[in-house]
Amino acid sequence: MTGTGLAQAIPIAISPILTRLYTPEDFGIFAMFMAIASIASVLVTGRYELAIMLPKSDRDAFHIVALSVALSFLISAFLLLLVVVFNSQITSLLGTPEISNWLYWGPVSTLLMGIYTSLNYWSNRKSQYRRLAISRVVQTASSSVQQLAAGLMKSGPLGLVGGQLTGQLLATSVMATLIYREDNTHIKKIHLNRLLVVGKKYINYPKFMIPGQLMNIISDSLPLFLLSTLFSPAIGGFYSLSQRVLIAPTVLIGGAIGDVYRSDASKMYRENGNCLFIYNKTFIRLCLISVIFVSPVFFYGDVIFGFVFGENWREAGEIASIVSIMILFQSISSPLSHTVLFANLQKIDLIWQFSRLVLGCIALLAGYSLTGDYKFALFWFALTFAFLYLIHIYLQFKVARGKYKL
Repeated sequence: MTGTGLAQAIPIAISPILTRLYTPEDFGIFAMFMAIASIASVLVTGRYELAIMLPKSDRDAFHIVALSVALSFLISAFLLLLVVVFNSQITSLLGTPEISNWLYWGPVSTLLMGIYTSLNYWSNRKSQYRRLAISRVVQTASSSVQQLAAGLMKSGPLGLVGGQLTGQLLATSVMATLIYREDNTHIKKIHLNRLLVVGKKYINYPKFMIPGQLMNIISDSLPLFLLSTLFSPAIGGFYSLSQRVLIAPTVLIGGAIGDVYRSDASKMYRENGNCLFIYNKTFIRLCLISVIFVSPVFFYGDVIFGFVFGENWREAGEIASIVSIMILFQSISSPLSHTVLFANLQKIDLIWQFSRLVLGCIALLAGYSLTGDYKFALFWFALTFAFLYLIHIYLQFKVARGKYKL
């Protein structure tokens, strides 16, 4: 098993243990914390890290890295100020009082996410997959060990949140240390004027990618917020576990495939104006992996979850069966989603993200209003998203074959 595969296999392997140490309510609060932090993390880098793969010169690419890291510090500090001043209002808006104390740690998580993501894209550009593997193993191993230890002490959400933050801190520190040792020459050549130049040159990323990515993450988090607010954090915990298990193939295998694809396909596209060969090859691999992993859950979700995680989590298996069709297409589309950026189609991607948010809201709320049954609402939500992922896959294919030019 590769380092990346091991890193992603660790949390998947310990999930059956964690579900016996933590309650569905604990998982629901932790999932809410991570959803809020993920939404806020879109802002901290200005999404400039998505442009790191594009410049021909490493000098410009590393200046984008430096710009992303600097923005992460500045914007995370501002977010912390907002949480301190408006904590009660944010908690009231979310309708989940249990999340109040954890909001203060959100900006810490967003800062670490912003720095790590920026360094991750740089390492991906340099094909330094060893760095990626080491940092991921460190993150998942340290996070999992702390969550297990805290669970044995019955620490509740503190163990899950604390473990997550510890893993993020250690992974970011390891990645930064490796880059400092191996790419020190680039660090010494950073100049403020050049930061401003690359910031202006790639201004379309914060202009179009921030709104798009915000809508993307909010869309993914809609069921969690709805279930936790209208029902209880426990129902949100069931949904959170179903997501964690279903996206495991995407994270475990699709993430590694996506890393290699972004690096190789971006180079091919810059040189030839298309990357159809590597796109088709990667697409077929992702289809096979997704079908193999998702099919058993679609047919026997409740049985699998009840056996693996305990009878208390059988309802999570029912939810997993409902949303599995959406996860199938997401697992194929997401590792290839960077393809549309090769042709600078940020505007089109923004329209797609907006459609995803609006239609997802309509599907969820309409389904809930008609029956009051959250499972019925999730069914329509999943069906809507599956259709939208198919549209994005078609757009990726058009870019890959050179339909759109830089």
